[in-house]
Amino acid sequence: MMAEQPVCFLGRRISSLSQGLNIVGVSLLMVIMALTVADVSLRYLVNQPIAGTFELTEFLLVILASFGFAYTALQNGHVSVDLVIERFSPKTQGVIDTITCLISIGVFVTVTWASILYARSEWKANAVSTILLLPRFPFILVVAVGSAVLCLGLLVNLLNSLNKVVKK
Repeated sequence: MMAEQPVCFLGRRISSLSQGLNIVGVSLLMVIMALTVADVSLRYLVNQPIAGTFELTEFLLVILASFGFAYTALQNGHVSVDLVIERFSPKTQGVIDTITCLISIGVFVTVTWASILYARSEWKANAVSTILLLPRFPFILVVAVGSAVLCLGLLVNLLNSLNKVVKK
């Protein structure tokens, strides 16, 4: 029982964080939809589209996707192949889930680190978007934040998988 308390505490904290980020992402989806409707309407009604709509939509989609990573992982919403795995015992499933989580953590730690390095180089180069001249590095940092929170979510999943492996 005592070993489950830190996992539950960590899981609740990371779940709250991922839900908050997900709410921000979903809210941005509403902004993207409103911006697209306004752009298309103005384009056809008065032949005056909103400048930079496509570019802004791209940046907002980066935030939307990155902020949904961890929430999706904690909800077990990522694609998985259950057809074969579900035939194994719970302990074997736990071992497979553990290996998958370890690989995923390794990949997304690398993505987080590479995103930080890339954001740093874009910041030093003063890289901006083509039309709106927005700095690009904050959106790259969003990918790093989303990936880092995903790593924390995967850590919770890893601990839960290890719990299945050691259960009698």
